[in-house]
Amino acid sequence: MVKISNLKFFEPSPYFRKMLILESIYEDETITQKQLSIKVGIVPSLINKYLSELKKDGFITVTKTGKRAKYNLTKNGLSELNLMRLAFFNDIVNLSNQINVHLESIFLKLKGKRHIAVYGAGIVGKTLCELLVNRNFNVVVFFDDDESKIGTRIRGIPVISINSPAKFDALVVASFKNARKMANKALSIGFRDVYIFKTEGIKLIWYG
Repeated sequence: MVKISNLKFFEPSPYFRKMLILESIYEDETITQKQLSIKVGIVPSLINKYLSELKKDGFITVTKTGKRAKYNLTKNGLSELNLMRLAFFNDIVNLSNQINVHLESIFLKLKGKRHIAVYGAGIVGKTLCELLVNRNFNVVVFFDDDESKIGTRIRGIPVISINSPAKFDALVVASFKNARKMANKALSIGFRDVYIFKTEGIKLIWYG
């Protein structure tokens, strides 16, 4: 199961939390409220609220042995869990399709270019590298002007000075603030097929 709570820009919905609770009970009927709290990422009092709602809806039953509660999925609960799983998977597929369409223009710009150099070994450059590698481009080198980064590696790819020789088909500049300045520097050195990766709108622009 994808842990939405680990993704910075996605807040788990009550619907998603209910699915996690049903999933957890399906996997372990002896699970405690404290364990559910850790798994779902909410306080025990909220877990108790969700459990009460699920019981009221007929999705779980609760039996007690002393102070210990045991939760069981009902037939309707298992059907609801399967529907939730399907809906979750459908949302993930739709999101993935939207992202692929949005990024397609980037890869079309680099059509015919196999070996790519990325100028900028910061967060923008690393993100761009992931996108390129996932589409089977070969990122051969990172260029950077920060001496503290030169000589290091990212995904096993060397980080070198922009003045160092390297063979590649296209150079993509990746920076939040200094992309144009860096692109001009690359052109002044003699590089060609220089592109700028624009974080606004997520697109690639040919620069020279």
